Amino acid sequence: MDHRLANSLGTLRLVFVTCLTVQALEAYQYPLMPDAVHEAYVLGRRNDRATADFLAPYISPCSGAEVTCFVTQVKVLTPFAKVVDLTRRNGSSGYTEQQALKDYQQRGDTLSVQIKLVLPAANRPRESNRAQNPSEMSSALRPENFWRNFRFDLKQRGRVVAPRSIHSNPIYSMPAKGTKSVLDGANVMLVYSVKDVASEGATIEVRTPDLKTITFIFDLKKLR
Repeated sequence: MDHRLANSLGTLRLVFVTCLTVQALEAYQYPLMPDAVHEAYVLGRRNDRATADFLAPYISPCSGAEVTCFVTQVKVLTPFAKVVDLTRRNGSSGYTEQQALKDYQQRGDTLSVQIKLVLPAANRPRESNRAQNPSEMSSALRPENFWRNFRFDLKQRGRVVAPRSIHSNPIYSMPAKGTKSVLDGANVMLVYSVKDVASEGATIEVRTPDLKTITFIFDLKKLR
């Protein structure tokens, strides 16, 4: 009887561990242990085809029709992917693994959504931009805070998830001979607590000033 009971308990433990393993494989990773930060850092430092292939599922570019509606790209970064991406972008500046770990600890377990917006003029040939009268551009779109005329929503199961914070960085053109830099667009970042974003399908909606809604779908359980 004791032997049979021991076998039953052993089977239950195996089922329990198996369930946890499957759950872990179907969920984006957090919190990150030092070995996971190390793995992400090494992948980011490589900055090669393997790095690009890893980050590809986290990025959704827009089609030509959507570009005319201001949005060119949406990127979702899990805690692990954030370390990879940040290391990749700062690799040439002497970014160390210790700094990557420190940045992660300060940032905490967050999921970020990065949305790249461009002004309509930025999609035209630069010669057209030079000839364009600034007054022809909508006054609501010229200031650096033009992105506030947009609405950004992350939805899961029909529910809007509130971001912990939202901010942006303006994008300026490179000045050419005889011309000044002009505002081309903005990178908008929405930061969420991982506790608020389930490891399942997520829809990112961007509502433009001309009332068009552009939708992007990410399957978070397939992301690390």
